[in-house]
Amino acid sequence: MHNTETSEQLHVYEHVTAHYTAQQIADAHGVKQVTVRTRWFDWLCKVAPAALLKSEAGFTELASTLFAEFAQVDQRERHAWVADAKARYSAEWGSVGIIDGELMPDVVGSALALLQTSNISLNQQLSAELAGLEQFVDQLNNVDADFTQAELDSFKANGMKRAIVRYKVEAQIEAETFNALRQRRLEGGQQ
Repeated sequence: MHNTETSEQLHVYEHVTAHYTAQQIADAHGVKQVTVRTRWFDWLCKVAPAALLKSEAGFTELASTLFAEFAQVDQRERHAWVADAKARYSAEWGSVGIIDGELMPDVVGSALALLQTSNISLNQQLSAELAGLEQFVDQLNNVDADFTQAELDSFKANGMKRAIVRYKVEAQIEAETFNALRQRRLEGGQQ
């Protein structure tokens, strides 16, 4: 499978792959984990979208980096740090907030960054599944010798039929969703 991820996607991906617990971060900075999870994390959310900072698996590499910086900031300088950190780090996901040369609001840019991050994660999962599927196909090729040609033709026809049905459903839902979103955008511009 070809890797079609851009360097920007890979850079964003770097920030979501590693995961740390609140306790690991707290231990690294000599604070209680409740401080990390509540007070400090609230400050980090002013710098980057929460989904880029934390997932079900824990805090991301980006969050760990920001926690390390934040731990060094004087309490009176926290607002200045937020502005500075946001300016430095938002470039990593902020360019996805530009569509057709038009600058989108921060909320849209953040949503697009989260979508891009999800796509990167999905691509990684798909790559792993594809590798497993390729292994499975290799095993099937070995088993093929045990089936008659008529059985193999039947299996192939059933597989093609399922693939066609799956493709039609996916394409139809994609077209409907795209058209609904386009219509909503057009209606929003006419108000």
